[in-house]
Amino acid sequence: MKNWCLYIITMLLLASCSEQQIMEETASSTKLTEHKSMTDAPQDTIMSLLYQARWGDGSAYLKLADCYRDGFGVKKDFFGMITMAHMAEWRGAINSMDDYIYGLPDGNDYKTLFLLMDGYKSYIQEGPDSIEQVLRANDSPEAKTLLGMIAVDQGDTISWMNMMKEAVEQGCSLAEMLLAIPDWKGRMRADATKLGILACRVPLAYSILGDIYYEPDENGKANRQLAAEYYMEAEKHAVLGGKGAARVLEYYRNGGNIQLTEDDVKRLELIVQPQRLMQ
Repeated sequence: MKNWCLYIITMLLLASCSEQQIMEETASSTKLTEHKSMTDAPQDTIMSLLYQARWGDGSAYLKLADCYRDGFGVKKDFFGMITMAHMAEWRGAINSMDDYIYGLPDGNDYKTLFLLMDGYKSYIQEGPDSIEQVLRANDSPEAKTLLGMIAVDQGDTISWMNMMKEAVEQGCSLAEMLLAIPDWKGRMRADATKLGILACRVPLAYSILGDIYYEPDENGKANRQLAAEYYMEAEKHAVLGGKGAARVLEYYRNGGNIQLTEDDVKRLELIVQPQRLMQ
């Protein structure tokens, strides 16, 4: 269960790389600009950052992570923050997601959650300062979600389900994602219906839906057109990874039933080869 948060985000991205979407500034080891220095309205800032991120700007992803961290222009969201930090790492803006997390102010609630789970099982579990005790005292929906993951790791699936449901009722998107993908280790097919409902609030679900429909089902059938459409929805929200982008390009170039603009193709190529940044 080493480095849980990184494990979670990696599995939910499925090797691919909001209520409203996205978005302070950070740079690997440099403290970021405070939100009060942003002169644009939150939604204008978000849309601008989203545009920059789609064109391969890794620093824009860091700013989006900050906005999710602080609820600037978007709903404050732990899963949104780590997703954007992961994308920033993949784009080369930071060496690892840990660089972003450790750069957060001490005492930040999301930093505390991440570090607790990063150190999971390094503590004496029966002690008053055990991970479980600290998470129970936290009482946030994210803490409940992580407690649920500890429970399922220990074989207690009933407690896991109850904690996930409580966290979902309190608005935790990470819990919703995990309920839509009941076995995030990849042995069970994700629930496409649940993901479809969730995607308008948690756009990473679009990328996962693309994977679901691209891969043959139990009957050996795939829907590459629908997969490409879902992948492009993920691209609109700057959460499409390299695998999905490559699949869309292959489908398009082989005469698939999807219309892409010249800019669409350029952005997809940048996702497939992130080192080719815009000059």
